[in-house]
Amino acid sequence: MARLFFALWPDQAVRDEVEKFARQLSLVNGRLVPASNTHITLVFLGNVDEQTAESLSNQANHICMNAFSLTLDQLGWWKKPKIAWLAPTHYPQVLPDLAAELRKIARNTEVSLDERPYRPHLTLARKIKSPLLDAPARSIFWNINEFCLVESKSGEMGVEYEVKQSWPLKFMR
Repeated sequence: MARLFFALWPDQAVRDEVEKFARQLSLVNGRLVPASNTHITLVFLGNVDEQTAESLSNQANHICMNAFSLTLDQLGWWKKPKIAWLAPTHYPQVLPDLAAELRKIARNTEVSLDERPYRPHLTLARKIKSPLLDAPARSIFWNINEFCLVESKSGEMGVEYEVKQSWPLKFMR
């Protein structure tokens, strides 16, 4: 079994910008997410066997959607999961459409999904006990031209994410 999710996986320039922004936050508690784990989840799949993972990959091969861009410009904090996040204030319809298409693929393979509404965000820090106050304003631009299947692996140094496969998004009109 592998712990999998579909995600938007930034290039190194976006990772560097996110890391620089996160380090400027005045965290009195919590811990920053390692830059190597920076992503936006599209669909969390959970523990998946090899056959199901192969089926998910095969079905993802048929997704044909436009590439798009995001501006990560909204900083927030969720109390219950205790995370600080960065998200786009506005995003193109292709983003929730892509997430919905991947959810349909997951359901087709009988993967159990969380039914909460999709809220695109990039987790900056975990175990934050209070809201971030006086955080610097920052906008990070991100051209998105692919989506990925990622495996979450627990190790001695914590959780690491590994891209298992990626699919291009098209530049169409």
